Amino acid sequence: EEFFSRYPGLDYSIFATDICTEVLAKAEEAIYSDDVVAPVSAVFRNKYLMKGKGAHKGFHRVVPELRRKVEFRRLNFMDRDFGIERKMDIIFCRNVIIYFDRKTQCALFEKFYRQLSPKGYLFTGHSETLEGIGDRMDRIAAAVYRCRK
Repeated sequence: EEFFSRYPGLDYSIFATDICTEVLAKAEEAIYSDDVVAPVSAVFRNKYLMKGKGAHKGFHRVVPELRRKVEFRRLNFMDRDFGIERKMDIIFCRNVIIYFDRKTQCALFEKFYRQLSPKGYLFTGHSETLEGIGDRMDRIAAAVYRCRK
């Protein structure tokens, strides 16, 4: 929101996925305890989080205008494709790929590549690399890659 408030006309949406429906349901609630939001600056807490009262004291909920920007969906990386029509400008996939064998990693990176828009970005975990399998993406920084489409 902060970035887009400086660039009128630009818009965004967030497509959040997980294989576990329970995790998705929890994320969709957008409710966080005091300790979880403590590192967030007071300015952002006041602007983007609503404080719980009564039985909800000690919790915060993301404001509706931000929650409306997020679509949650179950996604299994092992499916033939992601079943998502639209191209994405940025994909964050951190600390997941390391759990797969090299063949599966190659297949995943190919799916990410197909899902990204031209010049789209892929952010991975620091221990994850495209080395030897991501020849259609340029490494921009540690764990940051850009499509060559």
